[in-house]
Amino acid sequence: MEQLSTQERFKRGAADAGRYFQFMAEFIGFTPEDAATIRETRFIIEKYIPTIVADFYTQLLRYPATRRIFLKKDGSLDQDYLELRMHHQAGFWRRTASGVYDEDYARFVDYVGRAHTSQGADPKIYIPERYVMGMVGFVQDRIGRALAAELHELDPELELRGIKAWNRLMMVLLETLARPYGHGREAETFEPRDVIDSQAVFDLAVDTYERGLGMARTIEHKEVHAGSVADIPDGTRRIIQVDDISIGVFHHAGEWYALQNSCLHRGGPVCTGTLEGNTLTCPWHGYQYDVTTGQLLLDRHAQLPVYRVELRGDQVYVHVPVLIRENVELSLGEVAKAALAEAPAALAEHELRRADLAPGQARRVRVGGQPVAVYNVEGAYYATHDTCTHAGGPLSEGELKGTQIVCPWHASCFDVTNGQVMCGPAKVPVRTYRVEVVGEVLRVSEQ
Repeated sequence: MEQLSTQERFKRGAADAGRYFQFMAEFIGFTPEDAATIRETRFIIEKYIPTIVADFYTQLLRYPATRRIFLKKDGSLDQDYLELRMHHQAGFWRRTASGVYDEDYARFVDYVGRAHTSQGADPKIYIPERYVMGMVGFVQDRIGRALAAELHELDPELELRGIKAWNRLMMVLLETLARPYGHGREAETFEPRDVIDSQAVFDLAVDTYERGLGMARTIEHKEVHAGSVADIPDGTRRIIQVDDISIGVFHHAGEWYALQNSCLHRGGPVCTGTLEGNTLTCPWHGYQYDVTTGQLLLDRHAQLPVYRVELRGDQVYVHVPVLIRENVELSLGEVAKAALAEAPAALAEHELRRADLAPGQARRVRVGGQPVAVYNVEGAYYATHDTCTHAGGPLSEGELKGTQIVCPWHASCFDVTNGQVMCGPAKVPVRTYRVEVVGEVLRVSEQ
């Protein structure tokens, strides 16, 4: 299989993005006048972006199928990843609200669509198309509400024009974002929604949004000694740690630069990657940045945090801002406390309710601290270790075909009744577990 870098994927997949976007705009009837109307309503929508982002991620956290995207392996909330997605979501809608839909914007939307599939930078990432469609519809509804709230009494004519313009644009976006998908590969589980404390998510969304805009006030700059000039000769770099921030200090082409050592994509150690000319490449997924500005080459509107470097004699210092605002901390228990209060008796980590596992579905539990996939094969229950023996893919997220589970990463197949390999690339059988039915509860244990 041909291996492509992030840049090659971007260029190859987005070659006709501008033409495709324009074609869809003409097909749907999105006109330059509509774009002008969106620019006219820009500041109204920007005012509501934190609320829209908060409402959207509250909705994602309500449903187990989408909440699991934001959970760590131990089942706790991955706040860093949640904040990252909020930051990108807010940036996407700020850029869209600007009303500028040129070739760069079309390539940007095309890239965002592919980033949700195996056609993006990470071939293991797959967000089902239905969730991307749901996101567009959800935001479309919230934008309509915002325009009505602000303009219904003041300027009903602009309200009507604005809603029509945004609705047409959303149809273009929906088609462009969905373009990389062929057909859905993950069956919907129809799990009931949970009650989420939307205020807690709103507070985090506002905090993340304001930090992204640099609105957090600073009380001082911490001065950090990075070493001497002799310690960092021209053409080299040094990684320093300032509290919980990793920073790369570069002595490049006679100048000094300092960037946060965390890739905007998945937090990879970007400052440890290769540097060719001014292009810094993250070693994890190939995202590339301008080392002199921190800008992401695929999207000049996105940028790594940069820090001022000062030379005093032969000593190198980095100035790091200290923010006055305290971090908003969330836990799954906080955002789901209403649901937990109404929930039936808690299950042990190795138990599962029968009602939550329909025929043809798989769910994950833990036995002795190990992840275990539980399957319903036409009313008969089986369990295997959740980790594929080939490359560690999560079998509970794969497709159950009769008694065979297909790994979602590389399509290895296992017989869930005995763990045997039915098709490669896996060669080693997967461990099986015993499933006991106790009333309405499935209890999984070692054989």
